[in-house]
Amino acid sequence: MSQPPPDAAALGRLLLPLADEIEAAKAVPEHVLAAVVRSGAMAAMVPAEYGGRPLSHQQYGELSRAVARTSASLQSLLTVHGMVCASLSRWGSEAVRQRLLPRLAAGELVGAFGLTEDGAGSDAGAVGTTAVPEEVPAGAGATDAGATEAGVTDAGAAETVWRLDGTKRWLSFGRLADCFLVFAKHGDRSVAFLVQRDDPGVTVVPSRPTSGFRSAMLADLHLDGCRVPADRMVGRPGFGVSQVAGGALSLGRLCVAYGSLGIAEACCDAIIGHTSSRKQFGGRLIDLQLVRGLVSDAVLDTEAARLLCEQAARAMDTQDDWLIQHVLTAKLAASRAADRASAAAAQLHGAAGMVEGGPVDRWVRDARVMQIIEGSTQLLQDLLAEESLQRFRVRRRHPQYPFEAGADCAE
Repeated sequence: MSQPPPDAAALGRLLLPLADEIEAAKAVPEHVLAAVVRSGAMAAMVPAEYGGRPLSHQQYGELSRAVARTSASLQSLLTVHGMVCASLSRWGSEAVRQRLLPRLAAGELVGAFGLTEDGAGSDAGAVGTTAVPEEVPAGAGATDAGATEAGVTDAGAAETVWRLDGTKRWLSFGRLADCFLVFAKHGDRSVAFLVQRDDPGVTVVPSRPTSGFRSAMLADLHLDGCRVPADRMVGRPGFGVSQVAGGALSLGRLCVAYGSLGIAEACCDAIIGHTSSRKQFGGRLIDLQLVRGLVSDAVLDTEAARLLCEQAARAMDTQDDWLIQHVLTAKLAASRAADRASAAAAQLHGAAGMVEGGPVDRWVRDARVMQIIEGSTQLLQDLLAEESLQRFRVRRRHPQYPFEAGADCAE
């Protein structure tokens, strides 16, 4: 019997009273994680045939928005776990899908995304982690029962395993994760692998604390001669960054956009609630014209971001030809909206908004992170400009394109 899809509004109401506890813990407490698992949120990007409770991209976005109103750190769990689940669902071998997706859907396993390195941030193609195939006796390279079953088991036969060496940085929920989607280079081709925490050669070290996302349980992942079975390659050589990471990042950027929208909404509510109740100069703060300007700008940015998020989610649901452009636009607009709304909240709350660990302080710090993760603002501007140029070239070839002057300037 299939289970009902996760309810974003119900999960948001459940988590909201826990915001201060999550922030103070600088981690996600076990009972909070258990509540997220019970809600079905961990299963939202897993197909039903593997035990998932699948949502549309718009529904998953709403889930991210609702969680981010409580904790952007916790929302990042949905981002990276969803990216791993979606990648395995599309590109993973059937053996790995059968073995791991049901456990990821049930919350028995947590997934994390390993792309960033010291020398590879925005430039995803510059990853330095290496992947080298090796021939070993049958069964010697398998580190889990499923891999042994999937490999060659005849005595004296050999099987291929892949040796991974390198270090990944700043993995959201890396301290908690049981498996990692890792990107590496094999010669001049990019490859992706599903690495498990208990694989030999895997070491997980907490990352240095960051000002934002204090509860995201960031970690560095060290791979030192880590050997993984061939069936844990995700996609095929040459597909690592362009296809596997590309698709995952589109989902991740959509989640960040909706998470940013959740922060912006929370800031707008706080701004209006505070300025309409606080009295200064014989009247309400919100009755002062310059204050109204800050309020209206925050609301305008937030409402525009909402529409762009919805447009991007629809584009992903329908596999629109220009979904990448829509996702980039939504992520840029929503992360900026969160940054501006949180700045306005800090300004209008005065000293109370600068109390360390308070909600406004948290929104300001987390909003800044939203302009960096899953592609910085500057990278996304560059990508959006290129997408816009490509779309213009297509549009101008249409017989009904109304303009002639300057048409060749785009070449």
